[in-house]
Amino acid sequence: MQTTPRSSWVPFVLMALVVTVALASSATPSPLYVDYQQSWDVGGTTITVVYAVYALAVLVPLLFLGRLSDAIGRRPVILAGLTLLAVSMGMLAAAPSVAWLIAARVIQGLAVGLITGSASAALIELHPNRDSRVGALTSSSTTNFGIAVGVLLAGAVATSSSSPLVHPYLVIGAATVALLVGVATLVPETAGGSSTARDALRVRPPTVPAETRSTFALAAVCVTVSWSVGGVFLGLGGAIARDLMGRSDYMVTGLVVASLQAAAGIAQLVWNLRSGPERWRLGVAVGVGALVAGLVVASLSLEAGQVAGFIAAAALTGLGMGLLFLMGNTLVAQSAPPAVRGQVFSALFVVAYTSLGVPAVVAAVIAEGIGLIPAYHVLALVVGVVALGALVAVTRARRP
Repeated sequence: MQTTPRSSWVPFVLMALVVTVALASSATPSPLYVDYQQSWDVGGTTITVVYAVYALAVLVPLLFLGRLSDAIGRRPVILAGLTLLAVSMGMLAAAPSVAWLIAARVIQGLAVGLITGSASAALIELHPNRDSRVGALTSSSTTNFGIAVGVLLAGAVATSSSSPLVHPYLVIGAATVALLVGVATLVPETAGGSSTARDALRVRPPTVPAETRSTFALAAVCVTVSWSVGGVFLGLGGAIARDLMGRSDYMVTGLVVASLQAAAGIAQLVWNLRSGPERWRLGVAVGVGALVAGLVVASLSLEAGQVAGFIAAAALTGLGMGLLFLMGNTLVAQSAPPAVRGQVFSALFVVAYTSLGVPAVVAAVIAEGIGLIPAYHVLALVVGVVALGALVAVTRARRP
């Protein structure tokens, strides 16, 4: 197994960019969903299915290939993911129908699933000092900043483009190809060699070692709450912005999601500078408080028809979302044995993407029956109750 030179930050930075671009790609369609709906004359539930199949596709490699990078190495898995991601960007740019869009999102989900668990483990191993705290912070913050970059970039390119459903994907596709070359030439291997490729490709769900299961359960609770909120805003944000504005606006849609995700990333950075990992319990408490407050303010803003208020509420919610995701990442990074770190992170992201996809589909179905804003209120209430339950569970838990 190769090792990373202690003095080199280049591989670490490249891996952080890989996570950023992968998550940016996942959010690129968000400001464009309303246009797809209008151009192809399809219902909101159909478009939400397009969104949800991505989250389901991410689960396939996470569920069945979670140990692959532990066995054969991080680089080949990440390179395969980047290749699929570039293909999916080309398919999204050329999509002529909903069926094509769904196929592209499935390939994109498979790509992000391959990248996510492997890159999260690699970030810890590529850090010059093998600092698990910084690795966890980078993994969680680049996830949130990546989604923020994706929606803002898509909104900006679509606004200034003659082909708004094409050019945003070409920009992300070009960045993906550049990273593919960078990882292939500049990033050393940090894992692998524990089994043959044939053995590693055997279909086995990721497992969590017995000695870390209690800590993993705490992390999973935090991530469930965090990504459920992301699912509600990513699934409904564009349609809500259109209803509030009375028209489709790429940048307003982008600002709703970007405010949520950027605030999450900022909260993680600030927390890391001012607090240590030993204060994870306080981090969960602050995160739940901010998240619930943000959901309440968002509901009030929707009832008042205030676009600015809704964007501000998304930012407040994002602060809590970011802290909860950071606490979950940190708990796993500190407790997972190095030999199975990739599969434990894969298991965590199985929880994350399930939490991301399910609320969006439920929201779309509810919205068809009772309307968009009432559907948001229902989902916000459910997520808020789960968040408070998570706080109680974490408060009573033993220190990992």
